[in-house]
Amino acid sequence: MPVPTQILLATDLTARADRPFARAKLLADFWNADRTLLYVDSPKAEVDIAKVESLLLRNYGADAEGCNLAINYGKPPEVIADTASQLGSGLIIVGAARHNDISDYFLGTAVDHLVHHAVAPILIVKERPLENYHRILVATDFSDSSAHALHAALAFFPDAKIELVHAYHVAYEAWLKSDGVATEMLSDAEQELEDFMTSLDLSESDAARVSPRLVEGNLHQSIYKMLASGDFDLLVLGTHGRGGFVMATIGSRASEMMGWSPVDVLMVRKPA
Repeated sequence: MPVPTQILLATDLTARADRPFARAKLLADFWNADRTLLYVDSPKAEVDIAKVESLLLRNYGADAEGCNLAINYGKPPEVIADTASQLGSGLIIVGAARHNDISDYFLGTAVDHLVHHAVAPILIVKERPLENYHRILVATDFSDSSAHALHAALAFFPDAKIELVHAYHVAYEAWLKSDGVATEMLSDAEQELEDFMTSLDLSESDAARVSPRLVEGNLHQSIYKMLASGDFDLLVLGTHGRGGFVMATIGSRASEMMGWSPVDVLMVRKPA
């Protein structure tokens, strides 16, 4: 997956938009990519473009120089997806919701819309960026979509260490008394992980950056514990998968996962 050359940042130009703006600037400098700030307003209002440009410069100063400004009207999720498509954006950056205005659209059902209609990966920024991502957690269900997400993480962040985690579950563990059953399921998961790693066909340098890991239990709980350790600064999710992983990344569960994640979340959609 190529490194983005065009970044689309959806913003309401308020103070809390500082974090996604700063992350967009950091990534644009790292990738030598162009930035476009998208401001979406209600179709009932007429935006004073000069006022928006003045606000942009006042809030971000010299960091706003060289940044393109796009103003459009309508429902933010639809406008964001359409604008990204028109510009050929390689990444969409949004901020975390506060549940009181336009930013609400960036989580919940809007994520579902963006995932299904935006081709570009979506980065939800939560933390104040101080440097590039260095420790990345990629969740996998051994699907092509999670493989695509891993390849994107490797391409986007060539200096980062990546932990690839798969959560397997011992069915009916409350009723299973045999250690042999649990051992067999672990063995099966280990073989699946080995086969998955082989299928990725990674270069020697990329393979050295990926540490595969199996955890027994619930996917959400496992990821939460790992992120809570403070060892990671980015969570990467493929937006399709099999079994429970589908619900972990799309639809009603997307808000839940991104809501409790203490770190930024990158959602990568596999091309059709």
